[in-house]
Amino acid sequence: MHLPQSIHSIKHLDVEKINKNKISAALSKYLENIDPTFRKKIIKDYTSLNLKNINPYLINNEISNEFATLIKDDLLENMSHVIELNPGYGLLTRKLLEANVPFIHLYECHTVFYPELQKLEKIFPNRFSISKADLLNISKMLNLKATSHVFYERNKYVCELFTNVPKRNWEEKSCIQIIGTVIKFSFIRHLILSVIFQTGFIMHGRAIFYLALSPTVWNKLMHHNKKSLVTYIMFRILFNHTVFGTLDRKGFLPWQRIKKSNITENQLFYVVKLEPKPNLLSLFGEREGVIYFWHFIRQYFRRPTSKVIPSLEKIIPGFGIRLIEKNYNTFTEFGELNTNQIIDIYMELKSWPGFKESSFLSSANIIRKICDPYVNIQENEVNQL
Repeated sequence: MHLPQSIHSIKHLDVEKINKNKISAALSKYLENIDPTFRKKIIKDYTSLNLKNINPYLINNEISNEFATLIKDDLLENMSHVIELNPGYGLLTRKLLEANVPFIHLYECHTVFYPELQKLEKIFPNRFSISKADLLNISKMLNLKATSHVFYERNKYVCELFTNVPKRNWEEKSCIQIIGTVIKFSFIRHLILSVIFQTGFIMHGRAIFYLALSPTVWNKLMHHNKKSLVTYIMFRILFNHTVFGTLDRKGFLPWQRIKKSNITENQLFYVVKLEPKPNLLSLFGEREGVIYFWHFIRQYFRRPTSKVIPSLEKIIPGFGIRLIEKNYNTFTEFGELNTNQIIDIYMELKSWPGFKESSFLSSANIIRKICDPYVNIQENEVNQL
């Protein structure tokens, strides 16, 4: 039985009016430009979701198209296992499939989005899969502080999520391409640790990340302070990065707070490509060498005003002579060094007689052994899958 059109309209308006009272006036106005049927769905879901535990999801078709347009040419050049993190309603998914991405593995933890995602099956049959997982919070899954049983089960679960990812040598093309929207800097810190220990997203080889980054995250990567210097240095040395463009943040829910210091900039997401450098292992000497270099950065750049020569003389007496020959002096501070100088000094230290017996290497091995259970579990699981 069909209701009269007038009754349909009243019912629709009443539901929308009730829900609009739960969202801001600015958001209500923004949603007026969205298809009424989809708008009703957005409002219903938005008012029912726990916004503290949800990452941004796209609601604007035009901005989804912009996102896809920015990354598709580069993505289509090298595809092996494409993943989209927290796709929400699948607006970007649809644009990527229309752009001839053959298959996308979707990881969405909120089942409220599943009905819209499953509608895509009629349009793109057998071209995507849906798994219930929040890989934007992968750092919480792989937490060394968890109890041994929980720790093992979480690692096993992560390995199973990446079962079908092809395994490739580090210097080869990327084995996995990951797309998502990131507003938490903890995700970037996890990517850095993943590269250092070749775990998580990096367990099968190098991964390429196509990310919409919030200004807060992007600015921390581009501009360092004393607290973020270690992360800044490691990011610069481990990753190549490319900025493709920007997106209007209003096309994503939930809306983020805008800092008054730079309102124009903070209304944008930066669409960037992050790729671990293919020469890392040849430069530092396999995974162990990368771990030792990371320990070097952690040891000496948390206090950037420390003097380079006096500090390293404590590790290997006489090493300062070599640095003086390279035009450093006793007043040179760690915080004054650029990335090329940092690598150069570390390589000199590593090749100096007595390095293998130094206190630095023994402390680095302690750090490596702490993470060995995490690394070994993942290696064993990967070999068994």
